[in-house]
Amino acid sequence: MQAISPYSFGWRNVRGWLSETEAEELARLAKDKTVLEVGTFCGRSALAMAESARKVFCIDNFAGYSCESAHSRVRDEALGNFDRAGNNGKIVVLQGLQEDVLPQMNLSKIELVFYDADHSYEATARGIRLLQEAGLSPSATLVFHDYDEGQPGVVAAVNESFGPLGIKPKLVGSLAVFEGRAAQAQPAEDAACHKVMLGIPTQGQRLVYGAAQGLFRATWKHQVGIRTADSSLLGRAFNNIWCDALNRAQAGEITHLAFLHSDIAPCDGWIDLLIEEMEKAKASFCSAVSPIKDPRGLTSTGLGEPGVCWSPLRRFSMAEVLEFPETFSAESIGHPEKVLLLNSGCWVADLRNPAFFTLGEDDEARLFFTINDRVVCHEGKWVNQVESEDWFFSRRLHELGIPSVATRAVSLRHLGMVAFPNDAVWGSQKEDEELRPLWNPQMAD
Repeated sequence: MQAISPYSFGWRNVRGWLSETEAEELARLAKDKTVLEVGTFCGRSALAMAESARKVFCIDNFAGYSCESAHSRVRDEALGNFDRAGNNGKIVVLQGLQEDVLPQMNLSKIELVFYDADHSYEATARGIRLLQEAGLSPSATLVFHDYDEGQPGVVAAVNESFGPLGIKPKLVGSLAVFEGRAAQAQPAEDAACHKVMLGIPTQGQRLVYGAAQGLFRATWKHQVGIRTADSSLLGRAFNNIWCDALNRAQAGEITHLAFLHSDIAPCDGWIDLLIEEMEKAKASFCSAVSPIKDPRGLTSTGLGEPGVCWSPLRRFSMAEVLEFPETFSAESIGHPEKVLLLNSGCWVADLRNPAFFTLGEDDEARLFFTINDRVVCHEGKWVNQVESEDWFFSRRLHELGIPSVATRAVSLRHLGMVAFPNDAVWGSQKEDEELRPLWNPQMAD
């Protein structure tokens, strides 16, 4: 749709960062509506909306950017642009900070809000709250500019506010469009909307930025409550979350448990993707493939021998993972007799499967996290052997018959000195060379 101005001077003549596609979308959304714009600068977006809107109210303190020498110059430029375009009184300018102007307004009649103000997380979150407090109708359309990787503050604030409601924006350029917000909300009682506990185990309460983003971008569909546990003992942090999840699932308060390590940066909507892949595979546990943080290109997803805990049989390389089905089990890649060893950094479990609650002797849970260590003397040399907490857990899943899969549908970065991705072939090893004597002794040196 092409927005056409009846005047020779229009929004295309005004400096700013709004693209042609974004301007056309704003003009479409503004048609016959009363509009509020927060953040006007020189008026490019206001003029684009005024071509089809009934009225456009603009809030800006006209401070401009650091390159602007005075507030009045930005304001005068905007007002001059409005006059030259001949907006016929359609545009009303309200000069001031959003904190000062919005509390004085009644927004119940506003049908469209275009938000393009301070792009920090704090200012955007505050702006959203002020709009709600000023009586903005739940049926109003909300549009945020610069919803992209260049402005993480905008993305985090928007997702934090609307993600838990089950509302996903339409993306047009860098516009995040929440059109008819109330109609898009997913009812909490909908059978497709699950109640998920999101566990974040940490050591020293450290959380990398990408993992923090993963908290707020985890889902557009499900109800999520965050549960943290910090301990210098990794297994203790894991099991504190695990016990809380089992108790809450038993009480009917949650249906699923998701885990995210503090050094994993997953893609947006990663919980949605994991649950979707798990349900398609008719499984109860789904783990995202994660690379090991070194140059080899190996992952911590692999195969194990049933009953053999002190070594994996094989770790998959990124080259191998990209040749597998996007979501796979041990059986689907030709090893039905093996144990699929899964990573614990990014996963989801459907706790409606009663096998998760299996007890052994003395009411001891069969499924939990622990790191097992031992030192053995092998051919005259002392050797340290470790069974990691995630591979211990994977073996128990196999023993209990809990169907489990791994997936690369969730793209992620394992963050160390550099970011190690799971969506491309990289690394010095195309196969697990260190363990080749175990999985392919004929080719061993």
